[in-house]
Amino acid sequence: MSTLVCAISGVAPEEPVFAPKTGQIYEKRLIEKQIQETGQCPVTKEELHEDDLCDMKVNKVVKPRPASATSIPGMLTLLQSEWDALMSETYELKTNLDTTRKQLSHALYQHDAACRVIARLLRERDAARAQVTTLQDQLSNSVPTNGSVEIHEGETGLSAQIIQRMEELAQSLAKTRKQRKFPDLSPIEEVKRFKCAQSQNTFHHKTAAGVLCVDVHKADPNRIVSGGVDCQVVLYNAQKQKKMQTMVGHSKKVTAVKLHGDKDVVVSASQDATAKVWTCGSADWTSPYTCLHTIHKHRAEVTDLSIHPLGDYLLTASLDKSWAIHDFATGRCVRHMKDLDSAFPCMSFHPDGLIVAGGTEDKSVIIWDVKNEQATVATLQGHESAVQTLSFSGNGYYLASGSRDGVVKLWDLRKPVNLQTLQVEGGVSSVCFDATGQYLAVASNIVQVFNFETKTSLTETVSFKDHTDAVTGLSWGPNAKTLASVSMDHSLKVYSA
Repeated sequence: MSTLVCAISGVAPEEPVFAPKTGQIYEKRLIEKQIQETGQCPVTKEELHEDDLCDMKVNKVVKPRPASATSIPGMLTLLQSEWDALMSETYELKTNLDTTRKQLSHALYQHDAACRVIARLLRERDAARAQVTTLQDQLSNSVPTNGSVEIHEGETGLSAQIIQRMEELAQSLAKTRKQRKFPDLSPIEEVKRFKCAQSQNTFHHKTAAGVLCVDVHKADPNRIVSGGVDCQVVLYNAQKQKKMQTMVGHSKKVTAVKLHGDKDVVVSASQDATAKVWTCGSADWTSPYTCLHTIHKHRAEVTDLSIHPLGDYLLTASLDKSWAIHDFATGRCVRHMKDLDSAFPCMSFHPDGLIVAGGTEDKSVIIWDVKNEQATVATLQGHESAVQTLSFSGNGYYLASGSRDGVVKLWDLRKPVNLQTLQVEGGVSSVCFDATGQYLAVASNIVQVFNFETKTSLTETVSFKDHTDAVTGLSWGPNAKTLASVSMDHSLKVYSA
């Protein structure tokens, strides 16, 4: 009689079973395990169940004992050999364990020492960087002066030559102000027909939602720059409805942006206590921009920017209770007014360039004379909350200021007196006169546009409720043909007729 062989293991089965469906003989424990796992025969791949198996009656195979286990002395020898092998293995395991513990202890000690060294090096690096920044600032701002004007350390000072240039410009602007005409200015009826012509909400990162500031080029309405919570400065082409450049360098929110009127230059301010000057590498304003200067003059958030009518000087305001004038070409600080009585959320040059107005946390607007050693010439009081924003009219006669409590005040700078007070919905984040001074745009929960009904009073022209969150910034295009707004809803909107 031939020997039965398991189809799976290929050896004689101890408990054979037969499957008529497949015609195969199996070891019972092997085929049952296979059926539980796959439900089919491993040889023929046919579906198979335990009910399909038939036990076979055969003589059970008894495996013979090895010769060494056929006697008591032989079995004792086997056990002794197993015991010796077990002791040898245990000794090796103990030796390996001890070696591993020593290696782990040494590695932990090295890790702790490395962490302490890294921490010390980081502290030394930060201290060295701070010293380098201070020395660079002092080096870049320390130039000889004639000693005629008292200046602080690291300032070039407003020299007699600079003051003379400013005065000559102011006189020329004052002579032509009354004769200026704007034949292309949008009439009131056209502004009333303004609608949202563009809406862009993908040019800043949505993970850090919110656009905080915007500026439109005074000669090209298609050139728009914005700054956001994502620490980026974005240059946008309204004609192509496309983001042209992204300027990265600030480490915190960008609070203010400005486009230079005569050069392909962008200026930005940030909560990281710096202001940056970005320049274009070619005649095409859409070409890449690089950071020309980084201003480190302030110790707290830089809140606002303004460019002098000469185009050569930049004004920065800060929450460190100071403001400063800087040279565009060199990045040097010309004059730093510090340790004042209040922080400044907003500040701007007058259109003539001889006075500076700043809104304070102390609910007032302070006006300084630039040429007369930066003396305070007026303090406008009347707000009941911190002044967040201000804007001069193009003719230089009026100043609009807005505060957190939703109040907008119109001031006559020739007197100076408060001509009119407007109440809007929500805190005022931005007020903006157009270049002619005819229209005033106000950003709060919505966008509102006012026009001069008489020479001393404003009346509402139109309002826009397209934004879904608080409006944070406004800027007029040339001749009031367009109006751009940004919001915490992450969008830029352009209104036109």
